[in-house]
Amino acid sequence: MAHDLPQIVELLRLVFGEALEADGHNMLGEGVPGPVNELYYRFYPFAQRLSNGFVWQADGRIVANATLLTTRAWDRFLVANVAVHPTYRRQGIARNLMQAITTSVRQRGGREILLQVVKDNQSAIDLYLALGYTPLGNMTTWYATGARVRPIPETATDETAPAIVQLPERRWREAYELDTAHVHPDLNWPEPLQRDAYRRSWWQKGLDFMNGRHFEGWSTMDNRDRLTGLVTLSGEWGRSYLLTLRVHPEWTGALERPLLAKALRRLNYVPRRNVRVDHPETDQLTGHLLQEAHFTSQRTLTHMRLAISR
Repeated sequence: MAHDLPQIVELLRLVFGEALEADGHNMLGEGVPGPVNELYYRFYPFAQRLSNGFVWQADGRIVANATLLTTRAWDRFLVANVAVHPTYRRQGIARNLMQAITTSVRQRGGREILLQVVKDNQSAIDLYLALGYTPLGNMTTWYATGARVRPIPETATDETAPAIVQLPERRWREAYELDTAHVHPDLNWPEPLQRDAYRRSWWQKGLDFMNGRHFEGWSTMDNRDRLTGLVTLSGEWGRSYLLTLRVHPEWTGALERPLLAKALRRLNYVPRRNVRVDHPETDQLTGHLLQEAHFTSQRTLTHMRLAISR
């Protein structure tokens, strides 16, 4: 890898261009600062991740790559960085790399492989469909710079906005259930949402403080004190804020605007940074609200899954 890594990075930069450096979505996993050498390989985690998978060599150089990533679940694997040099495309190389990955996962006892592909990359989607992958859904990444994001009104009319309160710490289980009712677990990348994702223990708060991380959540309740909507804002030093918006299916259309308006107001009270939102493409209402707040759609990714047969 100390020898091959510079070629892989060069290939990925050629194929993915600016998308490679997108904040929070770096396809290499951890970032690629400056020149890559043996010392870099030894000390940077992303290089170790790139060593899992397969490359295709031609004319004495690497012309294609497919990275295989492990997850917290021993039988669940991810595919990333599927890239073929433009000169060598339409020769079946990507298919061979993907078949090699499937064989490798099967030999390791894996039960499923997941991947993301740009929605408009129809040739890649057709390949994955032919290999047995099934679509799970599309997620759109929305982005706004700290200077560009704008507040929006809580309501579109003179109606009264719902009461929004800070997410009670004891309601972390309900927050998880609400989140997974809104977004399929496998649409969270790279790991499904953990059951304790909304649990803010004193230990977690201490770790957040020491590592410069920020998290806050705001929620709505119905007249039976059930959680109906949730918006969170999280971030850490040197990275954009991640804003998430979740609404119970029974309350779709009623809570998106007031919850998003709350989160946007909160941005006035925290250090200014850029903001990213990963949200289901099918939620067109939230998409319109984000455009109203001066967010722009960066890209939409189709999530796909392959069940490994025995």
